[in-house]
Amino acid sequence: MIRFLMLCTLCLGGLRTLADEQSFRARQAQNPLADLMKYELETRLDFEYGSRDAVNYTTSIRPAMAASVSKDWNLISRLDLPVGYQPGRSAGEKDSWGLGDTTYESFFVPAGWSRWTLGLGPTFQIPTATDPQLGTRKWSAGLAAAAHGEAGPFTFGLRANQLWSFAGKAHRDDVNRTAFEYWFYANLGRGWWIGTAPVNIADWEADAENRWTVPVGGGIGKVVGRRIPLNLKCEAYAYAEVPNDLAEWSLLFSVEFLLPENALFKR
Repeated sequence: MIRFLMLCTLCLGGLRTLADEQSFRARQAQNPLADLMKYELETRLDFEYGSRDAVNYTTSIRPAMAASVSKDWNLISRLDLPVGYQPGRSAGEKDSWGLGDTTYESFFVPAGWSRWTLGLGPTFQIPTATDPQLGTRKWSAGLAAAAHGEAGPFTFGLRANQLWSFAGKAHRDDVNRTAFEYWFYANLGRGWWIGTAPVNIADWEADAENRWTVPVGGGIGKVVGRRIPLNLKCEAYAYAEVPNDLAEWSLLFSVEFLLPENALFKR
């Protein structure tokens, strides 16, 4: 009986340790400035898209890596490569599929853990789109900034970038766009979380009626696994403001691989 009780105690202790680790990894996943390697695959479905009320489909590949540049500073690098299918927005416009433009963001952040983290760095957009309708045909550059905070089970913050085009096809519209994402998450324990992280966009080259994209919504997720944790999430967003030819609401699913220092490799 004593051995049985000891075995039960050890099992319960192991389960609690795993639950605590999953909650810790969930907070790291919610922090874009965390000293961690991440590989996210996000599938996005945009409903009632364009004049035909079709479905726009995009899978985004988003690796992120932290690298030490000195004993006091880290460099966080984030890449966003979209691949998808876009139905024609207006009558007579053809459907398109393939690669979109690639966006790179970087943040210089102080090394070490803190409840408050700030980051600042350059950002670039490369015209890698395989179809003119899927990209800008412009080379763009600008600045990116992010701030992240933690208080008890809550995490919150803001990430923003501003892009201006400086080269590319002369007949295409210039790029002058601001994107900002704010997030608020409540961690529920055992790796579960609920929260919101909408990406708002202001296209300063568009007319006033088509300038803003403002999603409203949220989702739920859970971190599973131990050696290579996975952050699984599902989110839904409707749009308070959206350009005339875009979607009415969106559904997002993603799998994010979280690679801590002892998993595979770090740098």
